[in-house]
Amino acid sequence: MRNKILVVDDNADLLKVTALILRSQGYDVLTADNVQDAAFLIEQEKPSLLLLDVCICQDDGLAFCNQIKHSAATMDIKVIMMSGHEYGKEEWNGAEDFLFKPFDFNQLIEKVAYQLAAAGQEPAGVI
Repeated sequence: MRNKILVVDDNADLLKVTALILRSQGYDVLTADNVQDAAFLIEQEKPSLLLLDVCICQDDGLAFCNQIKHSAATMDIKVIMMSGHEYGKEEWNGAEDFLFKPFDFNQLIEKVAYQLAAAGQEPAGVI
């Protein structure tokens, strides 16, 4: 079974490119451009990893991360926060890692593989 990754960002171009890169690495990728859709996909699809923008339209990605990390049903999902503004680790609200935007796609691939390995899952590898 391939690892599922949910990418949540309100930038349509970033969603498309990030999904394309991750799919090229063999991952199943889901996308959402708002917190409500992301919550639905998390419940239905149970992704292993969440790439989450700090500011999603009117929603607060940090608060959403906090909600995920404090729910017994979702607390094991690995979260990588993304933003064009730097945040200290103490501000990540339980996220495992952070990507400063715009990010290098090699860095994205490395962080994703690392977090999935930390979750006890094998990285997908190129298909």
